Amino acid sequence: MNKIIAKSLAAVFIGSAGLISTSCADELDLKNPNEFDSKSYWENQEQAQMFIYALAQQFRESYPNQVMFEAGELRAGTLETNLINGSGALQVDAIGNIIDIAHTQFSNFGGWFGYIANLNELIYKCENAKEGMLADNVKNGLLGMGYGMRAYSYFQMYKMYGGVPLRLEPDVLFGEYDPTKLYKARATAEETLNQIKADINTALTHWNAAGNWTFNAKKDYYWSKAATEMLAGEVYLWSAKVETGDHSTANADSDVAAAKGYFSNVINNYGYSLYPDFRGIWTTPHNSESIFSICYTSVSDNVAMGGYQPQMIWSKAAGAGTTAWSIQANNPFNWVKDGSASMFGYTYDPATKKQVQYSVWNNLNPSPNRYMYKNALFYQYDYEDSRKECFMPMYGLTDAEKALQGTKDFVPYIEDFNPEEYKMIGSFFLKYIPSIAEGQINYAWWNDQPIYRLTLAYTYMAEIANYEGDKGGVEFYINKVRERAYGSNWDVTKFGYKAGDFTENENAIMREKDKEFACEGQRWWDLRRLTVKKGGSQTDHFMFQPQGCVGYGLNTTVNPWMYEVGGTMVQTITPVLSADEVHKLLWPLDNGLLGSDPLLKDAQNPGY
Repeated sequence: MNKIIAKSLAAVFIGSAGLISTSCADELDLKNPNEFDSKSYWENQEQAQMFIYALAQQFRESYPNQVMFEAGELRAGTLETNLINGSGALQVDAIGNIIDIAHTQFSNFGGWFGYIANLNELIYKCENAKEGMLADNVKNGLLGMGYGMRAYSYFQMYKMYGGVPLRLEPDVLFGEYDPTKLYKARATAEETLNQIKADINTALTHWNAAGNWTFNAKKDYYWSKAATEMLAGEVYLWSAKVETGDHSTANADSDVAAAKGYFSNVINNYGYSLYPDFRGIWTTPHNSESIFSICYTSVSDNVAMGGYQPQMIWSKAAGAGTTAWSIQANNPFNWVKDGSASMFGYTYDPATKKQVQYSVWNNLNPSPNRYMYKNALFYQYDYEDSRKECFMPMYGLTDAEKALQGTKDFVPYIEDFNPEEYKMIGSFFLKYIPSIAEGQINYAWWNDQPIYRLTLAYTYMAEIANYEGDKGGVEFYINKVRERAYGSNWDVTKFGYKAGDFTENENAIMREKDKEFACEGQRWWDLRRLTVKKGGSQTDHFMFQPQGCVGYGLNTTVNPWMYEVGGTMVQTITPVLSADEVHKLLWPLDNGLLGSDPLLKDAQNPGY
């Protein structure tokens, strides 16, 4: 049986018969649905709304890691395969862009059809609800959520694969179980994109009819009108700048104008504002710039982040020797206040000039480090930029200092430390800050994961301003982002961006997004969309240009201490893909999928 069909069958049955049996209990306000079964489930408004909690849980369990890291980050040229703590990197093929029919990274179109099956059920059941079952505003709001989330799901697949099968009805719900009648060929890229746009328009029509209806007070945990407009802006900007299959950018000007309208609405019409403290975004649920986020702060169902985030730092289980390293940067964990903390269990007291062991490390049990960003990304930050505190750089000691340390198992603190005199051998990434939640005894990653936040709308608006030739707009939106990042250090005359030509502005946007959105799944898509030439060819995009290199713009002649993790100088002009790898812009379909459906057997993406 076609894998898509099998996945959809399972998802629809789960959706009708008890998909909502578990969820993010307190934070998602889940009630016990045990009294519902497949025959009575869609009998009243409460049951219909319960389905949204189920969808939120399904999304949280299956998709954030892929959206924010595996598809958007792994292949984007910022990650290392050489680690510094004795553990091995994961997904090295993807990091190295070894993508072919034997290394597809994802299967079954990324697994999105299980989610879409349940969205199709939501849409069908709401559109065909019996008279009086749903209040008009509730019905329209639920349909706005259903169509919006379906557009989002198809857009993720479109960016990854181009044209995909368009499943728009819950076939199995209608009683169709014959797999031969459920096979479905791929739509073209243009057909897929048109369907995404149609779903967005339908969603917004329903949202407008829903008035001020809000599904839940914790509204950023659920799809909303603002999230729909963020998605709409992304879709139309992508449509304007990225050719895919039979989709051309012939309507780029009108698409950019549409995107601008949607992002302007998000910025001006919903009351969002930049959270004043960049580091606080990751520890403050429902903060002022959160548009759509995934709930990982609920203690009651014991679901903290458990994917790549805990694998970004050193684990005491990894068994690495520590005496050759020095940590000098401020400690973003805030476990000690003097800024001289070692992550390996000791802190240095400058007053007594002694190192003292502290116990908090015993309460942290992360996975061994499996992912590490290139040093080049850390070097891109100004010292005054608070975003640099997401990184914990580790410096190698001199031979003389190693001898002085002997076999002591801690990382020393060096007074009067000058980082330019030492070789940086790696950096741990700490954007998501662990904490001990109420009732817990260990540190864990109790952090909501943003999908859409206001800063993203600002950077998109900078990109649109650059397309339109509006230098003032480019400066305004880039500097809005920088001002918050620099905080009290902000000096527009020193750190403010001054617009240049089209390519220079696109590069400034790339550099700003690298620093602002590391680990948020943006870079691969930025590489595909940003370009050295307005209206240029595929290979004019940053994916194939020096500007796509994470170290672009660094001056290793003036700064010879800029070493990469492996001990070589940082790369500054190496593109992520070469010109003969254009086919790798899209992922290949897996052989299991191609062999399970006769309508897909000859539907592999070009180049594979």
